[in-house]
Amino acid sequence: MKLSTRLWLYGALVPSLLLIAAFVLVGVLLQRELQASVDRALLAQAAVESVSLFDRMDHAPHLHLDRSPLPETVRLTSATGALYGPDGLLLAHEPETAVVPPTLHWTAPDAQPHIRTTEFRNQVSRELLIAVRAPDGRPHVLRLAASLQHNEATMVAYERVASLTALLIALGLFALQVRHARAVHGRVMRLHAHMQRLRAGDLANPPQPDAQGDVLTELRDAIADATERLRQAREGEERLFADAAHELRTPLAAMRTDIDVTLRRERAPVELRETLERTRGEVDRLADLASRLLDLAAVRQTQWQVAPRDVVAIVRDAAEADAATAGEQGVTLVIDAPAELLAHVDATAMRQVIDNLLANAIRFAQARVEIRVLRQQDTWALHVQDDGPGVPPDQLDSIFLPFHRPDKRGVGSGLGLAIVRDVVQRHGGHVRALDTGRAGGHFVVTLPVRGRET
Repeated sequence: MKLSTRLWLYGALVPSLLLIAAFVLVGVLLQRELQASVDRALLAQAAVESVSLFDRMDHAPHLHLDRSPLPETVRLTSATGALYGPDGLLLAHEPETAVVPPTLHWTAPDAQPHIRTTEFRNQVSRELLIAVRAPDGRPHVLRLAASLQHNEATMVAYERVASLTALLIALGLFALQVRHARAVHGRVMRLHAHMQRLRAGDLANPPQPDAQGDVLTELRDAIADATERLRQAREGEERLFADAAHELRTPLAAMRTDIDVTLRRERAPVELRETLERTRGEVDRLADLASRLLDLAAVRQTQWQVAPRDVVAIVRDAAEADAATAGEQGVTLVIDAPAELLAHVDATAMRQVIDNLLANAIRFAQARVEIRVLRQQDTWALHVQDDGPGVPPDQLDSIFLPFHRPDKRGVGSGLGLAIVRDVVQRHGGHVRALDTGRAGGHFVVTLPVRGRET
């Protein structure tokens, strides 16, 4: 079933049927109430008549229908009354012009009134029969009848009004719901078309704008955000592949050139050794690049074990491991941290972050690298600052892109900070480089203490 069909079915047809059922139910209840009101009036009149039929001095039977003392709310306005003797013959009736049965043979089973619907001379009425006794003890029958013509006229008027009202409401519902169904169907189909384009690999355009401000708008915005993230991810992968190919081609080209030059003529052992050493250096560079690429892939695909860890201990372990390298370059590592700080992290991935930041800082530092760990309510921060040349202001963001190297000499693989960014983002935090006015590099990692499952 189409969405538009389901919308008008449940939004118009079903409510219309329920409305018609409600009108029918109200009509049934109204008809019962009208009949009950006639019955109450008959019972009230019967109560008056039964105690005053023989109240004259001569005990002659008579009726009081035309002179009823009852209030207008319960008085019968179009009713007839008749009294029948023990032989079933008519003794008296009111009004005088009323047409009533000339005889009535009815054996009252008890002294309780009996009400029923009857038809006399093509006129439907509610009839009340009750047994009464004359002062001499002889049984008589009192008959009161009220026409139901007024009730029928009321029901006919109600049915006309209810039918017209139900028809107008149903038509209004159908018109409104068809319009609404078309609008919703169109919005959903636009999202469907966009998802089909995504399936085909088209990430160039976001879904069409939707300013209705409802849940479909929120869905559209979520899809637009996901589309943009997919587009950026694909561009990043394409850029990564291109940069990786370039980075791999450079050392391979250098190795091929050295080998080709060496093979042009006989070389002395010393020259051959120099060529092999340069080739070994390029091989090491390729090995480091491959290792970094594997690290980057592992960061993006590996399932981590996030648990409470003492991040200060991880920082100190990393600093001890890099102390020898820092000492060879005349760099001192200074740690400013509390005794312990528990945070939800993957220990291996966090050690990778600290190792990359420290390696980067030691490479550019002149004499000092400072490492600080701070607790800030629900977050904690890691500061790594060196006294080297610093990061150029125009590269504070691009420095985290894969294969980006601010050092024109091409030192390093250009993947360390990209790995740092990916690890930190998967932990629900962020990393940034601060503009220190070229007074050393300063990197700040901010992470939630509770972390998040990855």
